[in-house]
Amino acid sequence: MRPEQRSQKLLGVTRSKAKMYEYGVPEEHHISIPQDPAKLFSLTIGMLGDLAAAINREGIQPESIIELRDNLIFSARFFDSYLQSKLNESLDPYLVLLGSAAYYLCDLPGSSSVMSKWIDGDCPDLDGEGLEDLLLWLLQADLSTDFDIWDGPFREYIESISKMVVDFFEDGNDEENLIDWVSQLRKAVYEHGTPRQLLFGDVIAAVIRKKIENSSWKALPFYSELPRDKWQPAIQKDTFIKELWPAQHLLGQKDVLKGESAIVQMPTSAGKTRATELVIRSAFLANRTSLVIIIAPFRALCHEIKNSLLEAFRGESTKVDE
Repeated sequence: MRPEQRSQKLLGVTRSKAKMYEYGVPEEHHISIPQDPAKLFSLTIGMLGDLAAAINREGIQPESIIELRDNLIFSARFFDSYLQSKLNESLDPYLVLLGSAAYYLCDLPGSSSVMSKWIDGDCPDLDGEGLEDLLLWLLQADLSTDFDIWDGPFREYIESISKMVVDFFEDGNDEENLIDWVSQLRKAVYEHGTPRQLLFGDVIAAVIRKKIENSSWKALPFYSELPRDKWQPAIQKDTFIKELWPAQHLLGQKDVLKGESAIVQMPTSAGKTRATELVIRSAFLANRTSLVIIIAPFRALCHEIKNSLLEAFRGESTKVDE
């Protein structure tokens, strides 16, 4: 599935409508929408299901994943703009979940996190037999909180998977066991679930696989070529980054964590401070240097960076000064 020109145009109109509400344009000056954007639901939900299923499929070519992920940006933007354009007076938690999952799977974790928090508190019953609760918990990524597990057909899988996700992010172990339970959940959903539950099962499995790949336990030893036990004390700190964002992955892919020089330009809220910490830590752990000098153009910015690094290296022998 891929959006054609008419679908792109309808998305553009829907996004424009949402922006008019965002900027407080009086409704009498709003653009008219010639078609009902709800016509795009089957396409956008289908594209989310396609990518989720592909991520869970063994042996699929990376190029296929990239194409499906690029198409999924359309879905994420549609769910977001449809909700904000007030075409549906109530905030549909089902669309919020799908939109947040779509953003996450197409590598926009910040947008995913913001959207997932539109659901405040427990997830309403979406006929998912508890799968909706697990998905929301994963997307909000607050692993310090528990959720009430439904006494339904998928209870055993949900309970085991949620505990193993917490354990994995605490110590980086049992990845294979976690993937095995996720596969068992998908199998159970495919055998006994409704179409909506099948979608939830596929998306949950895809999100967990992506969380594992994004995890510091998995990414940092790979990108830095340093053993995991060297990273372990930092990763297990409460304040340390648990998942790498796309810009931080890019630093790893360009060998910056192995000591390669680079000029890095990032937009606001792309994770610059965290990226700086990763570069510093990788250099210290590899014994490439014992001194790092950061130059910033403003005193206030210097103070802000110093405070961030003081918090990052709190309790360690590293000295931070300004």
